[in-house]
Amino acid sequence: MAEQDQTGSATEIERDDSALVMREPIHDQILPHIRRAIVESRFGPGERLSEPLLCRQYGISRTPLRQVLKSLEAEGLVRLVPHVGAIVTDPDVEDLGEKMDVLMALEQLAATRVAQARRPRAVARIQRIYDKMCKAAETGDAAAYYQLNDTFHRAIVTGCENATLETMHQNIMWHVHRERHRVNTHEPFSVHAAEHHAAIVDAIAAGDGDAAGRAMRQHLEDVARVLMAHRKAHGGA
Repeated sequence: MAEQDQTGSATEIERDDSALVMREPIHDQILPHIRRAIVESRFGPGERLSEPLLCRQYGISRTPLRQVLKSLEAEGLVRLVPHVGAIVTDPDVEDLGEKMDVLMALEQLAATRVAQARRPRAVARIQRIYDKMCKAAETGDAAAYYQLNDTFHRAIVTGCENATLETMHQNIMWHVHRERHRVNTHEPFSVHAAEHHAAIVDAIAAGDGDAAGRAMRQHLEDVARVLMAHRKAHGGA
């Protein structure tokens, strides 16, 4: 399943990050780093984000940092509490279920449209990524597999060439990635993981939109069951 190449625009971060190369507005440079730290649970649910600490870490003033925090609040990753500051959100089971419903609808539509259009370049890219996923799974390289998995789903979304769908998908995926990251720390990696995507790839390659959409929905329903079961068992852990 699919952080953008959903991992894409969000650069890897460690809490001791030093100064960044100043090519874009400061807000645009810092946002992906803090977002990724939240998604990967380096800032945990319910944790207060210290403005002085973040300012020192990134070498910035409070003005651009607060712009970042407002963006994260709009994305639903933090709450801005008066006289307290930014608190990392901790969505409950119902909220996760709602987001998975939206994700399934978006990716089912994307898979359907990609198969119907059957653009050679898009189909070839999806197949190429899937082949790499299979190799990573066979060798037990979980880190590479999950990154390729994200790229695979993103390739299907971008392959249908619908900018509105892409934007909606990107916004919802941050929350799904965060939950999946929690699951991955508890669940063993399966060498058969890539096989769940075979029906999707076959239907897209055949140009069968209905079959591609059904295969994607079935795959994501399986993913949703795992995420929801984990959420109920572990709560915000």
